[in-house]
Formats: sequence, structure tokens, C-alpha cells
Amino acid sequence: MKKVLVIEDDAPLCWLLERILRGKYEVIVMNNGLEAWSWLSDGNSCDLIVSDVKMPSLDGIELLENLSNSGLFRNIPVIMLSGLEESRKQCLDLGAFTYLVKPFEPRMFLSEVERAIAHQNENALVSQ
Repeated sequence: MKKVLVIEDDAPLCWLLERILRGKYEVIVMNNGLEAWSWLSDGNSCDLIVSDVKMPSLDGIELLENLSNSGLFRNIPVIMLSGLEESRKQCLDLGAFTYLVKPFEPRMFLSEVERAIAHQNENALVSQ
């Protein structure tokens, strides 16, 4: 089962994202970027990261910068979530797979998750 790391500080949205993904993916939930970065740095891995932009302790943009500069994590696709359109270009320039503005349709979100996982699978085949 593919593993999705969800990084979101809003508890109701965490609950919703987990419900959308559960059953189809293994879901790991973290409440901020620092917690997620520590988890990854401890040797854990995932197939996709879904991250909020605005969070305490290491926001989504800082996390994306760290992932982009990392040899280990730069190939993990990242879906960024935000209530604002303003960070879209910056996130995409830093390598985000896509950028979704909240609120979003659950079916559209799941479609983007599936597209990112498929992209990850294609890249894994090419690099073998």
C-alpha cells in the first residue's frame, strides 16, 4: 500500500484528508513541517506528501525548500494546500507537484493524489 504523509495543522481538515485517503493509502498525519522533517530524517519514507502552506514550526514553503535541496527526498511528489492563491508560483517553482486552493472538492483532491502517485511510479521505473 502506498504511503501518504499529510502535514496539516487544522484538525478538522486532517480528519477529512485522512477519511478521503484511508483504505486506498496508508496515511501518516503530522501537525507541522518540523515534525514531518524530523520523521523523514529519522529514516522514514513515503510515496507522496500533502502539505499545508501556512503552519507553525516550519511552514510548507520552508519544508518544500528542504525537500528540494535534499538528495533523499527531492523525488517525493508534494501536493501543497493553501487557503490563498498567492503562494502558488513560489511552491511550483520550488518543485511542488501541484497546488490546491482550499476549499477543494474531495474527488478532485483524490484525483490529484492518484496523478501524483502515478507520476512517482513512472519516475521510479525510469530510474531503474
